[in-house]
Amino acid sequence: MIRDRVLRPIRFLPPAAVLLVLFALTACTTAGVDGPPAMSGRPTGPATGAAPPSTTGPVGGEMRVERLWYGDEPWQVGNLRVPPGAGPFPVLVFIHGGFWRAGFDESVMAALAEDAAGRGAVTWNFDYRAVGHSGGGYPGTLNDVAAAIDYLAELDEPLDLDDVTLVGHSAGGHLALWAAGRSSLEPGDPGSGPGVVPHTVVAQAAVVDLYAAAAGNLGGGAVQGFLGGGPEDVPDHYRVASPAASDARIITVHGRYDLVVPIGQSGLLAGAEGIFDDAGTHFDVLDPRHDLWRRTVDALGLP
Repeated sequence: MIRDRVLRPIRFLPPAAVLLVLFALTACTTAGVDGPPAMSGRPTGPATGAAPPSTTGPVGGEMRVERLWYGDEPWQVGNLRVPPGAGPFPVLVFIHGGFWRAGFDESVMAALAEDAAGRGAVTWNFDYRAVGHSGGGYPGTLNDVAAAIDYLAELDEPLDLDDVTLVGHSAGGHLALWAAGRSSLEPGDPGSGPGVVPHTVVAQAAVVDLYAAAAGNLGGGAVQGFLGGGPEDVPDHYRVASPAASDARIITVHGRYDLVVPIGQSGLLAGAEGIFDDAGTHFDVLDPRHDLWRRTVDALGLP
């Protein structure tokens, strides 16, 4: 298992990242308070309605965008973006963060998903049940992430399922790393028996080690809230939810001015390729205009 200054002005960040900044700043001043701070303007129910309109990307032609439910629960939904052309296309799967807590959705990763689709990849940017949603936390969150990824195999779309990359931010980075190691889970474990196996994981400012994160009270007890207690309380939950070694290529992306998830977490990914920025914050990785994303795109071989 994988165990082993001041923030930049937020006007340069996409809207979803601004909301995350506000959350982080509030969380830093409310350590020990049960649950995430209240946020006005955030959705109180699942995202609904029609898919975003089709857009024209730099690859030319019309980009198709569909809003799809991969399960029967309200939060089991995402946006699939398919570029023009015959394919088959590489697939980038985006998994948002938010300390596994309700209050955040797939819009956090929308700017990156749109950018990647404009570069000629199919993107699947989904939501999942989190702590605070009915059925969220352990094991529901893990089951949703596994189901959303495996849902790709059910789609009648020009997808190259041998070329699947998971891109996860913060707690979503943990979920991406966990999903890459699902083949190591025991039969009957949440998420065991993967139908789609990624070849690459991009772990953006990821929570890598759940034991260390719990010991450090990361996110004001976010790990304990997600798993239902500490390692001594629910040891099997930590076993199942901890990322296992896999054959996937791992790229870790982190800013050294990250005040939410310390860069030392990324240092625990032995053998990973590192993309770092001396002035980068926890939220710079969400900006498709930032050098951290441009370097990530280059590492993935996207135009």
